[in-house]
Amino acid sequence: MKIFMSLMLSFFAAATWAQSWIKVNYDTGAGTPVQQVEAVFRAAEGAPNGQALLILHHAGGFSFNTTKQYGEFYSKQGFTTLELKMFNDHDGRPSPLILHGQMMGALKHLAQIPGVDSKKISAMGLSLGAFMTVDAASQWFYDHYRADELRFHKLIAIYPTCWITSAAASGNAVGIPLFNGMPANFLEKWAHIPLLILAGGKDSYDSEDPNACPDFVKNIKDTKQAEITSVHVYPNATHAWDHGRNYSFPIRGGCTGRTNCTNRIVYSAETVEQGKQAVLSFLAGRSSRI
Repeated sequence: MKIFMSLMLSFFAAATWAQSWIKVNYDTGAGTPVQQVEAVFRAAEGAPNGQALLILHHAGGFSFNTTKQYGEFYSKQGFTTLELKMFNDHDGRPSPLILHGQMMGALKHLAQIPGVDSKKISAMGLSLGAFMTVDAASQWFYDHYRADELRFHKLIAIYPTCWITSAAASGNAVGIPLFNGMPANFLEKWAHIPLLILAGGKDSYDSEDPNACPDFVKNIKDTKQAEITSVHVYPNATHAWDHGRNYSFPIRGGCTGRTNCTNRIVYSAETVEQGKQAVLSFLAGRSSRI
């Protein structure tokens, strides 16, 4: 009986360590107060590879529970993972400077985790989180949040809205709420970090234009960054293909050219699995940072 109880206590201790809620310190720029954001930390399982992966949720909020499937999957592949709870639901969404500050805080936190190589911390984001991962390829991100020599290893943007990233890459970020408080030309100077974009060919935000994200790469003025930015388009996938259900809702001013549209979402388990494998392959490959 004592042996059984000892084994059970060991099991629960291991489970607690494998997944736990933590608090991450962050600020919004030089001289601003330090705040905290909650996150789900998962220790690497199996054979740890020394890499860490930050996972950023979409504008629906953490309560959608969309990031869990990725945290569980990549931790089982040997990655230490961190899922930021940037806000719980859509109405609680903070300003872009806070969101990006939380992202930088997570990078700095992961760099201090024993067993994690500080030069191999990557980030992937969904929709709103995808904008943030694209933004984290800019030099502005590291300068504003005083990262010193610390950089993300690789970045993955999953179903971003590419007409918006194209506008930012062209220096036209003014008036777009996603970039409030950020310089209009913040996406013109790049940090030369490998960036992978996974896009849906039937994304309503981009008017179901499969060329929207490839066109974004063409709008990157820095040739070195363009060379290490890759796009994979899933022709039949919609926005938010990983939400686990089919639904739609109206969008005001967020579709191509700041127009209105209806965002149609269709769940695709096949695309989810293909996306996981594409990200895994990207992270496992050699870094092409310049």
